[in-house]
Amino acid sequence: MKLATTYLGLKLRTPLVPSASPLSEKLDNIKRMEDAGAAAVVFHSLFEEQLRPANHPMRRGSGNSGEFSRDALDDYSDEPDFKVDPEAYISHIAKAKESVRIPIIGSLNGSTFGGW
Repeated sequence: MKLATTYLGLKLRTPLVPSASPLSEKLDNIKRMEDAGAAAVVFHSLFEEQLRPANHPMRRGSGNSGEFSRDALDDYSDEPDFKVDPEAYISHIAKAKESVRIPIIGSLNGSTFGGW
């Protein structure tokens, strides 16, 4: 049976593409996913706010034009809790690409019009 497909312009041998999850945090897991038949792996998102922390809505305080109620903001600290910084994200993608033959797909999550 032929399972080849195209995803994001990539020709893949199967449609099995693990999406963003903690499994992609370790290179050994990425190798295991490839060995198990994954045709590509999607990494967790890198958020626009990680590159522009001054523009993060949780840091704008009272100048947020009413985007969030005070009660909603009380649930958040002043610092966004991002899993990894942008340089580490890029480095991990590069190491993963060197470790396997399948495509590694990064994910960018934008939050503003024209921000990315």
